[in-house]
Amino acid sequence: MNLDSKAARSPLFYLLVIALASTVSCSCPPAPSITSISPTSTTAGGDPVELTINGDNFLSTSTVDINGILAPSYVNSHQLIATIPATAIAQPGTLNVLVLNPPGSGGSTGSIGGITTSSNATCAGNNSNSVSFTVNP
Repeated sequence: MNLDSKAARSPLFYLLVIALASTVSCSCPPAPSITSISPTSTTAGGDPVELTINGDNFLSTSTVDINGILAPSYVNSHQLIATIPATAIAQPGTLNVLVLNPPGSGGSTGSIGGITTSSNATCAGNNSNSVSFTVNP
């Protein structure tokens, strides 16, 4: 018996051929981006502040991180609204604001010998740029 004929019938051989002949691309959501916040400051010791975050690539699962305080606040893919608690603005200083898009899944498509395939891929979470919110004395 010829070894080549056994290799040609082996499931592992077919899997290897398919893997080598596949072209796969994965598409995960882009990272969020903050373009502006409003207001940009408040006075220390005041009431909670409603913060509007404008930008791009916000998801319904996005979370606003204000100095480690997480606030879910989806409005649409270009705007989020979060409440800064009074405890976070009790003292003067600067708060860092960023948007977190959690890990999720993206689609992948491929072509195997002219046949299109698709599957899901796991994507890492993405963070936006950080902007500053000032707490004045």
